[in-house]
Amino acid sequence: MKLFLFILIAYGMSNIIVFSSIFKGWRTLWSTLSPNFFGTLFNCMICWPYWQGVLGSVIVWSPTLYYGLIVEPVTFFGLFEIPNVLTAAFLDGCLTSACVWLIHSFQEATERHFNVNNHKDDDTEVVTVDFPE
Repeated sequence: MKLFLFILIAYGMSNIIVFSSIFKGWRTLWSTLSPNFFGTLFNCMICWPYWQGVLGSVIVWSPTLYYGLIVEPVTFFGLFEIPNVLTAAFLDGCLTSACVWLIHSFQEATERHFNVNNHKDDDTEVVTVDFPE
């Protein structure tokens, strides 16, 4: 249940940050100041959820550590170790990005299938749906 909520919250936050009119000014600002990194980050449903998952893993909850997917620190040729928290943050970022992208892709496919048209008129969004016969 925790994992489901983690992914659902990540999808909701990603959808708001990447597509909503609330963050339009924020996205425009960063697209102007740093088009290659932040401009892409705040307009991408793969990029933003990755970093959101990394931060969520470190600050809130880590699915990777909770489910015991990492038991020992990762070592490279016996030279150095990467602590569990960093490895978990990376994997949780990948998990979050993949799940959000899958949900987003399903939503877009559904909208295409049912011919959902979003029309904007004076800051009011009107959605019409044409169901196949």
